[in-house]
Amino acid sequence: MNIFCVPPLLSALVLFTLFLMGIMKAKASKANILFAFICLIGCFLNTDKAILTGSLHPLAALRLSRIDHAFLVFVIPLYLHFAVIVTGYRRWLPGVKICYGIAILFIPVTQHNLYLIGVKQFFFGYFALAGPFFYIFGIFSSASIVLSICLLVRNLKEEKVAIKKTRIKYILVSFGFAAAVTHFDIVTMMGYEWYPLGNFAFIPMSLLGYAIFRHDIMEWTIFLNKGMVFFTLFFMSIGFFLGTTVIVRHVLGQDFDRDLISLISMIITFFLLYVSSQKVYSTITQFLQQEFILNRTALRGLSSEILTLLKISDIKTKITVELSRIFGLEKCEIKAVSRIDAGENAILLDEQDSYWIQGFRLSIAIPSKSNPSYLLLGEKHTVNLYTTEETEVLIMLANNVALAFDNADAYTKLQEFSASLEQLVNERTRALIQSESLAAVGRLAAGVAHELNNPLASVMSTIEYQIDHLTDNEQMREDLEFSLQELRRAADIVKSLLDASRQKEETKELIDLHIPIEDALKVLYNQYKNRKITVIRKFDAERSFVRGNTSRLCQVFINLIKNAIDAIGEKEGHITIETANKELPLGNNYRGVTSGDVIVCKIIDDGEGINEKNIHNIFKPFFTTKSQGKGIGLGLFIVHEIVKDHKGSITADSNPGRGTVFTLIFPSHQQS
Repeated sequence: MNIFCVPPLLSALVLFTLFLMGIMKAKASKANILFAFICLIGCFLNTDKAILTGSLHPLAALRLSRIDHAFLVFVIPLYLHFAVIVTGYRRWLPGVKICYGIAILFIPVTQHNLYLIGVKQFFFGYFALAGPFFYIFGIFSSASIVLSICLLVRNLKEEKVAIKKTRIKYILVSFGFAAAVTHFDIVTMMGYEWYPLGNFAFIPMSLLGYAIFRHDIMEWTIFLNKGMVFFTLFFMSIGFFLGTTVIVRHVLGQDFDRDLISLISMIITFFLLYVSSQKVYSTITQFLQQEFILNRTALRGLSSEILTLLKISDIKTKITVELSRIFGLEKCEIKAVSRIDAGENAILLDEQDSYWIQGFRLSIAIPSKSNPSYLLLGEKHTVNLYTTEETEVLIMLANNVALAFDNADAYTKLQEFSASLEQLVNERTRALIQSESLAAVGRLAAGVAHELNNPLASVMSTIEYQIDHLTDNEQMREDLEFSLQELRRAADIVKSLLDASRQKEETKELIDLHIPIEDALKVLYNQYKNRKITVIRKFDAERSFVRGNTSRLCQVFINLIKNAIDAIGEKEGHITIETANKELPLGNNYRGVTSGDVIVCKIIDDGEGINEKNIHNIFKPFFTTKSQGKGIGLGLFIVHEIVKDHKGSITADSNPGRGTVFTLIFPSHQQS
């Protein structure tokens, strides 16, 4: 052994380490096991070179080289097979099978003198000399490697996902450079005094190891950590065993049984390994993954912190600021979308994606029910890629963000509901106070009307007496008769007010529906007589008797006609009141009234109408479209309840800008 054995030994050690990592990950990917076998062949080749630097017999050196080359021929199919699997160009698989056949045919050839004609001693040790068949192998090997590199370069141009492009770049540089320098060994095999450049394969392969450790391009980080722990414990066990053996032998003496000393040393070694293994594992893991552990701890704290925030804007700001700080991101943003597909987690963006153009590289779904969004992360300042472990932690963070979004949305809705409920209570309180005030005014009006009856009756009696005893003054008679007529109309109005105010009078009897209609018109006469409103009566109902309460039905028509007057306002308009009989067939249902003879009453106006979105709410209590002070929203609700109490129905049809039609239907009764 001499210093010239160091480069091939380093190459063998690096390649063997990569082989172990590939084997441990073999179940996850076919590419990993192909990678492992390529590294194993490289390990055999460099081990052979390291041994050949020592003092060997030429015949032994030749035999060792031929054994090594029996495995080396498989680089022809393995390189191409690995490139096909990595790139996904599976149409090249038939060519791979042909290459495996060629490699198998080359196995017996490697043992012939025409493949390796012998060995030569150089300044660094022995090295095999190439025969004619070796050059044929070199042609196949070079063609396979060149084709593999071409496939990788083509895939590098076509690939859009950043992490996959980076993976291909490292594979190209490491395997391409390693294959290139190894092929320069042909110069030495031709007999030239040249140190084999293939001995330096550890340089590009170390670059691949760095990429695996730093960027996890082969998703081996966890196995790299375990491998480091394994080798550390392995060398520690050797040290513990040798150290305890020396100590035990020194304590017990040189003449003590050697097997017993070895057993005691082994037991002590096992105990020391058991005590120290967990500490070794945690120390190595913290050393190798110090940055990831710190980031994971920070993300866990962030996940807990955002659950205490009650505004979605605050959550977004907290997430973007903290992630930019933790990962050193150039850009970080949360963008709301209409929906998130089921099972969608993390997506590595490609160069054609609109988010990529904006500077983002990773998209993580936030599956919030109320605010579905994407967590978009840009490039790190270190230009490192996002590892699998980092992506998994970010997915868990995104799930917590979704929960925080839903909590904040629920809290906001609860606040809004609480505020609206408080406002509704205040409005209803004011409405009830106003309603009680109006009821008091109504009772006062009824009292005043009652008090007016006596003086009206007295004045009417006096005028009637004067008319009866007036003989010669015709002009005076006409004036008195006109005054009597107006007094009687005033008495009718007072009577209508009294009938409308008797709310406690719940006795129902047969009444002509036209009577409460006329009473309502008399009560409201002063409100429309000076306006451009024409009241049209179309009383076509011959069977107009219903069972009900006059005062309550009068209240119904006062409310409806009053609404019609308000709807027309100051413009010219018409209020049409229609009544008609209708016979409903047995089992039919007409606007809430079942079969039988009914009277249909329609109150039609050509006012401003009711908006379509409000038409379904007009019979609800406290619903009004009038300005404050003009109504409290109880009128139509009371109308609806009175009509329902009379076993009738009421509906409204409206055309905004053209008017409204209220249709009332009551069961008709024969006059006894």
